[in-house]
Amino acid sequence: MFRRSVTRSTVLTIPAAIVPPQGVGSERVATLLEEYLTFLQHHRGLREATLYFHRRWGERFLHHLAKHLPNGDLARLTVPIVDAFVLPLARTVGRGTQWQMIQAVRGLLRHLHRTGGVVEDWSRFVQGPRRYRLASIPTTISVDEVRRLLATIDRRSAIGRRNYAILLLLAVYGLRAREVVDLRLDDVDWRGGVIRVRRSKTSRPLVLPLTSAIGNALAAYLRRGRPPTDAREIFVRHHGAYLPFRKSTTVYGIVRRAFDQAEVRAVRRGPHVLRHALATHLVQRGFPLHVAGELLGHQHPDSTLPYTKLAIEDLREVALEIPEVDQ
Repeated sequence: MFRRSVTRSTVLTIPAAIVPPQGVGSERVATLLEEYLTFLQHHRGLREATLYFHRRWGERFLHHLAKHLPNGDLARLTVPIVDAFVLPLARTVGRGTQWQMIQAVRGLLRHLHRTGGVVEDWSRFVQGPRRYRLASIPTTISVDEVRRLLATIDRRSAIGRRNYAILLLLAVYGLRAREVVDLRLDDVDWRGGVIRVRRSKTSRPLVLPLTSAIGNALAAYLRRGRPPTDAREIFVRHHGAYLPFRKSTTVYGIVRRAFDQAEVRAVRRGPHVLRHALATHLVQRGFPLHVAGELLGHQHPDSTLPYTKLAIEDLREVALEIPEVDQ
């Protein structure tokens, strides 16, 4: 995971005349993190969904440095100190999370080198797990299981109407959790019969037909469920000041509770499972890949290809058994 081309006792030293010592106290951690995230947002153009894991792992890494560096001095960064953060985590998380953590650590090390915090670019020694294109099969559930999820929601309550509308948006349009959070009242054109979505990864707008099921669910929530609030976001909390959702983790919690109530078994139980279910259903129904990709907001056709593997596995189950012929 962490390749060593130098001895473990190597310490990077920076002449005081070049870079003054910088401690990594709690205040300095917050400053360094915000400087790094601002750089990623304004110079790299990363969206909030991608900045999330850079913030998550970057903050943990900086606190690790503050704890293990002598006097919090970045100039005394060593291989074992970085090792002590990367290796234990790599053993306890999945490959996808490993990749996110490695990307965040590498990016932050590059930033510290670029801004003069450390003289050596340590990022080139941090190696993540090998990832092969199209190697994995997406986690998905059947159409019947999606119906079970929706059926478990109690639409007689205000929160139930809200959660039902959210689950329906995820299942029918394949939206990401962040895209549901960002939906605003102005995004729904009732007369035109369309709904506008801002893609969380690309910022590209997507105009979708407002289906009768989605329209009815949203109308039921807005008329008989949504608390009185000045917020323009469609979905708000039903406690306290009725503020809009701040993070997409709220949507994750709604989906997980629906999985529990419906007793649907799946390796993963987040909003992306419903997105995968929609994509698989489209492929199984014979829709062209570019149509499924457009709906899901994929920028490259290869992003849609993994769902064809699921369709092939289904074909194996229904394939005719042909008896072997002796030669």
